[in-house]
Amino acid sequence: MQITLFHLPNSRSQRIVWLLEELKLDYQLVICDQPSSKTDMKFPTVQIEQQGQIQLLSESSAIVEYLCQREQKLLIPPSNLHYWHYCFYKNFADASFMPNLALKQVFAQIAQQTPWLVRFVSLAFKVAFNRAYLNPELHKQMQMLNHHFMQHTWLAGDVFSSSDLLLWFPLQACEFAHPKFSDYPALAQYLKQIKSRPAFQTALQKGHWSAVEFQRYWQITQ
Repeated sequence: MQITLFHLPNSRSQRIVWLLEELKLDYQLVICDQPSSKTDMKFPTVQIEQQGQIQLLSESSAIVEYLCQREQKLLIPPSNLHYWHYCFYKNFADASFMPNLALKQVFAQIAQQTPWLVRFVSLAFKVAFNRAYLNPELHKQMQMLNHHFMQHTWLAGDVFSSSDLLLWFPLQACEFAHPKFSDYPALAQYLKQIKSRPAFQTALQKGHWSAVEFQRYWQITQ
């Protein structure tokens, strides 16, 4: 099986670089500087060539599911006590958590692109929507996660799994997008654990990760 990953630095496709390192798979990494309006390619996209056939697979959750099932790694069996945690959180990351962060980014970008003379209007709308809806929703979600990590090392108890891999990106974004992230010490400890994994560190280097750029991108959403 030949794997090619089309990757946009500092995007959610960083999780797939990390996944491939955790699974110890051989792959070719194609770094794309910016999304192109001339192509329909989404990031991440994995191209898999096997038995003379080429298949393309996008969507982070789908790629994670496909490769983990194929390799039978980073999975939690139904017999495990924390299987229900695993099922919930691997879907929660992109289905519930990330959309709130994406909305914060949308309103921030609208404010940034509004002409200067009337920018105060879009800025006021952004601040009001954050305070009234997005920040309280993120607070509930982070409070739930913080409570979980006060009792467990990983999402599936003491076992690192694909659900942790999927949760990392939105949680890392929250560190800069939510003004009171420091109120959740268990989340900070969890992120520290993730960063200590050798495969994670290797993926950051290969994926051209910029911590400075990532922080700047998400901090403007506060």
